[in-house]
Amino acid sequence: MKKDHIPNSYFEIIEACAEPGCPFCRLVEEIGFRFLMASMHGTATDPDMRLQFRASLGFCNRHAWLLPQTGGGARLGIAIIYQDFIRQVEKELSRAGYDSPRSVSLSQMQETLNRKRPSAATQTVVKNLQPEKPCPACLQEAELETLAITTLVDLLTTDEKMLKAFKSSDGLCLYHLRRALELVRDKATFETLLEITREKLVKLQAELDEFIRKHDHRFQHEKFEAEGDSWQRAIIQIAGSPRTEPGKMKLK
Repeated sequence: MKKDHIPNSYFEIIEACAEPGCPFCRLVEEIGFRFLMASMHGTATDPDMRLQFRASLGFCNRHAWLLPQTGGGARLGIAIIYQDFIRQVEKELSRAGYDSPRSVSLSQMQETLNRKRPSAATQTVVKNLQPEKPCPACLQEAELETLAITTLVDLLTTDEKMLKAFKSSDGLCLYHLRRALELVRDKATFETLLEITREKLVKLQAELDEFIRKHDHRFQHEKFEAEGDSWQRAIIQIAGSPRTEPGKMKLK
């Protein structure tokens, strides 16, 4: 591959494949944290940026609780930008009203009988308290995740280094496997991706069998080896990698 044609995500994927767990779970988390780092730098004193964040009321729960880990001055920055959001919510509540129906309706009767049904009298304020836009860090993750997975599937059968790195990795979790399959555009890549993934699954199944066998009282004297953490890797395979401490993987 020519150097000037190497995508920005290429080396990040190679590095992520060398780490435990699904490489794209790790890579996406680092992308999100990097976005938070950039967002916190100067955002607190930038009125235009703070105005943009008001539409999403900041970040989702996961990303909001990563903000304190973005470095020096994070607490003050959080206080400044979230003060905007607190004011925004309080202002909305100050003009909210309970829209009592003028007469008993079928809808009101259904609300009374079914408490899971949203109240029509409060639907306006509930709607106004909803963010207008999704978490910006989640959007950034989704966009760059697609670019990174596209890089993998585009190079899997044409770049020896990428193929070797992916083969030596723990493989993709089920979610990222689905995403990769969605982006595959040729049969050779499809078959290569499935072949490598199935080899990893067959190996994991054997290790799980061995892990379960050694819990039988007849074999409890046998020491656990590679299969000792197979139960954890099984969770990762289906549900994705656990959240890691941000910043552990250095990105180019």
